[in-house]
Amino acid sequence: MPVVNLADIIKLQKSVERVRNICILAHVDHGKTTLADSLVASNGIISQRMAGKLRYLDNRPDEQERGITMKSSSISLHYRSESNSEDYLVNLIDSPGHVDFSSEVSTAIRLCDGAIVVVDVVEGVCPQTRACLQQIYNAKMKPVLVLNKIDRLIMEKQLTPLDAYFHISQVLEQVNAALGSIFASDVLGNEDLSERDNYESALQRSDDSSLYFIPAAGNVVFCSAYDGWAFGVHEFALTYADRLQMPAEQLAKVLWGDFYYNNKKKCALPGAQEKAKKPMFVQIVLENIWNLYDIIAIRKEKEKIPVIAEKLGIKLQLRDLRIADCKAQIKTIMGQWLPVHRTILEMVINNVPPPNRIDEERAHRLLFPQNVDLNLYPRQTLFLTEDFKECYDRSQNVIVHVSKMSPVHISQLPQNKPKRLTEEELQERRDEVRRRIEERKQMLAQNELVTITRDLKELTTSEIKHETLEVLEENVEEFVFVAFARIFSGTLRKGMKLYNLAPKHDPRKKELLNLNSPYVSEVTIGDLYLFMGSELQALDEVPAGNIVGIGGLEKDIVKSATLSSTLYCTSFSDLTIMATPILRVAIEPVNPADMPKLVKGLRLLNQADACVQVSIEPNGEHVITTLGEVHVEKCVRDLEDSYAKIKVNVSKPIVSFRETIVPEATTDMVNEAIVKSSEEKDITNKIACVQTLNKLSTLKVIALPLPQAIVCILEKFHDFFKNEDTSEKSLQLLQHIKSQLQNAFKDFECKCLTDLSEEQLVERIWSTGPKHCGCNILLNLTDYEHPNIWQTLSKLTVHANNEKQMDVRRDYNSSFVSGFQLTTAAGPLCEEPMQGVCFIVMEWTVKDGDDLHSKTFGPFSGQVLNASKEACRLAFQNQPQRLVSPMYSCNIVVDAEVLGKSSISGCGYTMSLFLSRISVCFN
Repeated sequence: MPVVNLADIIKLQKSVERVRNICILAHVDHGKTTLADSLVASNGIISQRMAGKLRYLDNRPDEQERGITMKSSSISLHYRSESNSEDYLVNLIDSPGHVDFSSEVSTAIRLCDGAIVVVDVVEGVCPQTRACLQQIYNAKMKPVLVLNKIDRLIMEKQLTPLDAYFHISQVLEQVNAALGSIFASDVLGNEDLSERDNYESALQRSDDSSLYFIPAAGNVVFCSAYDGWAFGVHEFALTYADRLQMPAEQLAKVLWGDFYYNNKKKCALPGAQEKAKKPMFVQIVLENIWNLYDIIAIRKEKEKIPVIAEKLGIKLQLRDLRIADCKAQIKTIMGQWLPVHRTILEMVINNVPPPNRIDEERAHRLLFPQNVDLNLYPRQTLFLTEDFKECYDRSQNVIVHVSKMSPVHISQLPQNKPKRLTEEELQERRDEVRRRIEERKQMLAQNELVTITRDLKELTTSEIKHETLEVLEENVEEFVFVAFARIFSGTLRKGMKLYNLAPKHDPRKKELLNLNSPYVSEVTIGDLYLFMGSELQALDEVPAGNIVGIGGLEKDIVKSATLSSTLYCTSFSDLTIMATPILRVAIEPVNPADMPKLVKGLRLLNQADACVQVSIEPNGEHVITTLGEVHVEKCVRDLEDSYAKIKVNVSKPIVSFRETIVPEATTDMVNEAIVKSSEEKDITNKIACVQTLNKLSTLKVIALPLPQAIVCILEKFHDFFKNEDTSEKSLQLLQHIKSQLQNAFKDFECKCLTDLSEEQLVERIWSTGPKHCGCNILLNLTDYEHPNIWQTLSKLTVHANNEKQMDVRRDYNSSFVSGFQLTTAAGPLCEEPMQGVCFIVMEWTVKDGDDLHSKTFGPFSGQVLNASKEACRLAFQNQPQRLVSPMYSCNIVVDAEVLGKSSISGCGYTMSLFLSRISVCFN
């Protein structure tokens, strides 16, 4: 297919029914970029022979060196369907498979309606495959499955067609089992808490008919992207329908599965395995492909190639027959017989919905937080949902979501590239050259060539220097940031003014519906671009449903944003990133004088990378937090080569610890029992007593280690404590959390301090920390009655009698809690956050009087805060203290040949590497 011109793409963009937005997802090295190359080659952008070798969408040097994708890249492809002869625009995003770049996967999923899930049939379902399936399910996207690298079963594993069929069936079952597990977890997790005892009912009521990958449903493709071929069961059904005297639709349903063809009855019958018959998929499909590989690639019988080509109905040129490389011949023949782009893109068009058929649940997930009551939103906001789902390009409500800021070298912008000359301009250039040639001939005749040449050279050099200085002055920044975005409603035009809605923008609050709101700013849309891999094409306007690049927003957007023409639009929900940044390193310039350049480079890096976190430590160190070692190397390379352009020193990984306390030991280091006096056994001796500076308030606090069950509950429901949602479903979840904590409190050793029941202890939880959502508890056992954490989370108003309302301690409630929050955020051991500590307030007294408001020692609220912090720290230090070290859990997949070297019983290099990293290995 020839390269489609920009005018055709612009025309297709305006027909939303013919637009498909898809991304390619897979585990690392499962063949995403090779598959993308084959699709790109279908538009004539690259040669079909270079597909899989060029890695067109991997335009970073380190991507080419490592052979892995590190960032998401988009390209728009034109495809004419063979089923209905209609033209379609496919916006394709190739995303990374390495876990260190999982944030790029999240940015791609946010902009797409469907996904191509690629699975290596040899390796099967891998950790990142499961992560991709989880993200697809959460985003309510329509996936299609590509079982790739089937050629490895022939050439590498040397399986028979029947064995290969069973192996492929097992891989397909693994994928569907992973989907089923995700579906079951979601259904049971969202079930009403009152019905938790009947698990079967929830799954039985849920419809999973369209969840799984079924070849007969047309959402599974069998493929070898490197050899350039792919097929679905429908392709072979159409080919063999007349020969087998069966309707193509009926044949497609029995071509995969335990069916065999009965020659006498001329029909397909079940029970192939039971009757020792070859399944139809083996007999009709796999044996033909295996025979072709056997003749060309294994036995190398080149004289049979013309006969094969004639039977397959393909045309080979003379140069194709002269190719010495057998793999190249396989690629040529299979690529013409079963071209990848035809099968994949046809499947995408038939399975992935256009932008104007977005699922209602997906629309709500994008626009509104989970578990929120939609009735609380204004009418104008709810109406936006219809514009969102219909994807109407003429809507007055423009809604755009920016998933990331993509760095682009200034030379790659269309306005900075050399413009193509018209025929008239080319003719003028030719005439000018002829004129200069004539002048040179005349100068030669006059013997003045040397002098004039010297003068022209000096003049030309001067002009070049002058022009170069002007360019450098105009383009101080070598990189600009182009917003990677999708238009969900309306038409985006250059120069349009829109509102930039921050994550905290909430249309439910009327005071935020104006430009004076701190969460709203006005931005002007700059140049619009069409992404074509590493190249950009300039556009004047882009209608709804399309992916677009937006210039001129680098000063307004840091990482992602929601842009809208109305303030009633919500800010899109946060990106779901499956991995959390855990690897921290300190960065400093080799030359201290380059510190300003480093600061500037870190600012650009923070904007360019959706997942990196840049921070400054109290000691002044610049720290970046990444997902892993490969991510660190990419960030450092970007700093040195692009953003800062200086040499930097990188520290060893900084490990994030947690501080905790443990029960006192009962035996010593030689395993002998420790005998304690009655005074040492008295737990009340561990109480820390602190007074405020003016001696008007006394605090008594004791710290005890929390049981692991309570810590797990607090970790599990971390997001619930953080979001403080008040919807009906969240209130049900709140009661569920309380009941779980009541059961866990039965093992808590605070019984010696109080006679309260587990239910009463849970009701006396004052706060959790740090940041009100951590794994530490502030428990109140005093006579002071305060709003407990459950009343705070449910936004309930506490009604107390007059005497309790007059309690002076209520005025300093937040100060006491703030002291606890500061303590748990930075412990006394090494200023790291705490984990698994319960601070029990045994006594808190405040003497009321005129002296309470004296400013001699500062505001009394500040004194209470400092006293609370000091009391908690002293109580913590009165117990045996420990540092909690994190452990990174991962699965390691190796080839069968090196399995013995990496096993636990082996002693190869891999095992020694594990042991050097203080690792624990499990079979």
